[in-house]
Amino acid sequence: MNNIKSLEFKENFAETIERHKKIQSAKKGCLIYTFLPEENEIINSVKIPALEEFDFEKDMLLLPKLLCDRSEKLYRYRSNYLDDSIPVLPLRYGSGIFAGMIIGSLKFGADTSWIEPVGKSIDETIDFTWKKDNRYIDIALAGMEYATKRMKNKCYVYLSGYHSPLELAFILRGSDIFIDIYNCPEKVHKLIKRCDEALRWAYDLIEKNIQKQNHGVVAGYLWMEKGLEFLSDDAAGLLSAQHYAEFGAPYTNAVFERFQGGFLHIHTQAYHQMKNISDMKHLTIYNWRPDPNTPQAIDILDKLLYGAQKKIVMIVADAESIKKKAGILSQGRFFLLCECKNKKEQDFIINFVREKLPIE
Repeated sequence: MNNIKSLEFKENFAETIERHKKIQSAKKGCLIYTFLPEENEIINSVKIPALEEFDFEKDMLLLPKLLCDRSEKLYRYRSNYLDDSIPVLPLRYGSGIFAGMIIGSLKFGADTSWIEPVGKSIDETIDFTWKKDNRYIDIALAGMEYATKRMKNKCYVYLSGYHSPLELAFILRGSDIFIDIYNCPEKVHKLIKRCDEALRWAYDLIEKNIQKQNHGVVAGYLWMEKGLEFLSDDAAGLLSAQHYAEFGAPYTNAVFERFQGGFLHIHTQAYHQMKNISDMKHLTIYNWRPDPNTPQAIDILDKLLYGAQKKIVMIVADAESIKKKAGILSQGRFFLLCECKNKKEQDFIINFVREKLPIE
C-alpha cells in the first residue's frame, strides 16, 4: 500500500480512500463527486479528433497521449476539491474495443466503435472466429501500458468498454437475439457462455500484461482493494425482468465473483431490472445512467431505495434535490454526482453530505 497516502491530483486522497472503504461495509451514508462549469473549458482545451480520424498504424499512442494530456490538465485543476472524487482516466477506443480484440475487426465512428453482427443464424454466431492475435489487441495493450505508466501516482486508468456476456452476445448476434430468446433459448445460453469464455480471456489479457501503477482500483468512481473497474450491461434495458434473470444476471454476477466485486453501468431505461441487479451477490456498486424520456433517479428515490439498501447506488442529482431528498438518501448508500453552479454551492453541498448523510 505504498501509494495509499499520496496522489498528485488529489490532495485529500488518504481521507477519501477511508470514506470509500467505510461505505463498502456500512449500512447507510453517501459519497459525493462534484463538478464545476469551468471544467468544460479545460476539457475542451485539449482537442481530440474523431476516432475514425486516427491512424493507429502510423501512431498507435496518439489517442492515449491526448487523453492523458486532457486528464492531467483537468485533474490538476480538481486536485484541491474536498469531495469524494478520485481521478480516473477511461482509455476509450469506443464501445466496441473488446469485441474487436476478440473478433479481429472493428469500425470506428466519431466517438464510438462497433462490429457488424457475425453470421446469418445463431449457429453461425455461436461459432464466431476467435482471433487471439490481432491489431486491436496491440492497440489496446500499447495504449494501456503508456497511460498507466504516465499516470503513476497521478490518476487511475482503465480500458473503457468491458461487456457483460449478454451484452457481447447482443453485439455479435444483433437484435435477432431477442427473437432467439423465444425460439431457441438453449442456443442463446450456448452463445452467452462462449462470449463469457472469450471475454474472460480478454480481461485476463489486460490483467496479465498491464501492471497497475496505483494501489487498488477505482470501480466506476469507487475505490476498492480489488474489483472490476467498469462493466456495461446495456442489453438489460431491452429485456423483461424475467428474461434478464435467466440470460443476464447470473452471467454478470459470475464476472463480478471472479473480480471480487466491482462497478456495473446500467441505464435508466432498465429501471425494471432494479431487483435483479441489486440482488447480484458479488456486485458492489452500480449507477443509473440517465436516458431521455425516463424519470430522473433523484425524482423516484422511493422506488430505487431497495437497491441502495443492498448495494451502493450512483445517481445524478443537483444540490437542491440532495437537500430536499436527504430523508430518503439517509436510508441507503448512495454515490452522488452533483454538478454545482459555483464554488460556494460546491462547498455547501460537500459539507451538507458530510453532516447530514454520514456513513454509518
